[in-house]
Amino acid sequence: MTDKRTAKKLRDLADSVDAANAFAAGQVKYLDEPAELPPPPESEPMVMRGIRLPVSLDQQVRAAAANAGLSFSAMIREWIELGLAEMEDDQTIPLSALRRAIAHAAQTGHAA
Repeated sequence: MTDKRTAKKLRDLADSVDAANAFAAGQVKYLDEPAELPPPPESEPMVMRGIRLPVSLDQQVRAAAANAGLSFSAMIREWIELGLAEMEDDQTIPLSALRRAIAHAAQTGHAA
């Protein structure tokens, strides 16, 4: 018996063989029209990074992100940007990130 994954692989293989045969037989038509390109990305491409957090820290970050109206990932990115900016005096950061950091520090009692 063939499972769904194997069946899909076989269909994909058959499609690619059909495409290769059509190309070899000269049955592929080229258009002189310019192709429509997808729009450029609105932001820099992102990479996935896995981190391990204690459950309590994860809950605190999720709560802070929810309070700020951000996703967990956006909150982590902002905090990383803030930390890097702190290490380099001339680094610019978004004003919204700075305001959130000040508000968070005030809420948690970490304000000076």
